[in-house]
Amino acid sequence: MKLGLFRRLYSLIPGRIYLMEPFRRLRILPSAWTKHWFVHGTMRIKTVSGQGFRMMNRGHYIETLLYWNGLEQGWERVSTGVWGALSRKASTVLDVGANTGIYSLIAWSSNPKSQVHAFEPVPGVYDLLELNNRLNGQPLNVHPIACGNIDGEATLYEGLDNHYEASLVQDTHGKGQKQRAYTVPVRTLDGFLLEAGLDRVDLIKIDVEKFEPQVLAGFQNFKVWKPSLLIEILDDSIAAFVEEFVKDLGYLYFNVNEERGLIPTSKLSRSSTYNFLLVQAPQVALLQPWIVHDSSEGSVG
Repeated sequence: MKLGLFRRLYSLIPGRIYLMEPFRRLRILPSAWTKHWFVHGTMRIKTVSGQGFRMMNRGHYIETLLYWNGLEQGWERVSTGVWGALSRKASTVLDVGANTGIYSLIAWSSNPKSQVHAFEPVPGVYDLLELNNRLNGQPLNVHPIACGNIDGEATLYEGLDNHYEASLVQDTHGKGQKQRAYTVPVRTLDGFLLEAGLDRVDLIKIDVEKFEPQVLAGFQNFKVWKPSLLIEILDDSIAAFVEEFVKDLGYLYFNVNEERGLIPTSKLSRSSTYNFLLVQAPQVALLQPWIVHDSSEGSVG
């Protein structure tokens, strides 16, 4: 009750993002406080490359964590760190399930010469993605479509309480959740890339709330180009599909632990922090700062 009252009173303060800036720069407030101190307005996020990027914060949870803690100490700090490192060597990057564009903007800011394609089918979220693209001079190629194993349309189920939970799979996060359903366009990545005239992909992120198998099924050129892959794995059935899909392609697996780092493993499974990273051996050198070498789950050769 006290927290709810605090949030209501805090929301009435005008210009909060400017008032909070000194506190953010000095980093003197505990995270137990700042995670409730939502801000609204344009914010700048620093990257290791120094380029950085701008984003609109409308009081959403992830953007708030990034505002207060930055990339190195904030949300998915290991995933975003290794994504940035791999992006610096990637010419063509795909962000499937881009949401408001955080990973896409990290890829561009890490390598401004790269071609970054961001796919986001949720209309309201796509509007924010497009706005964030404009705030940075439109460096991204943004597409209001879903990716899957067909070219056509499909029903998308959007959580009313959390826009991060939209999926083409109904009841992704359990029965009884409040949803609205509507039709969105779907493209296979093979068809899209052929039309776009792209003949290689170096790096791809797939985060589509249990629709990852369908995205990969529509991307058979993955097996030819063998891009580095950051993928969300929410259950063991998805893990089994991905493992079979990349079988005999020479991939090395890392379970992404957002507190410890990259844990080498010989088998895919549901990850406690959801993400797995799959790379070819030459990319391992780029990942050394994050690799946990004392892991009991196996080793990378």
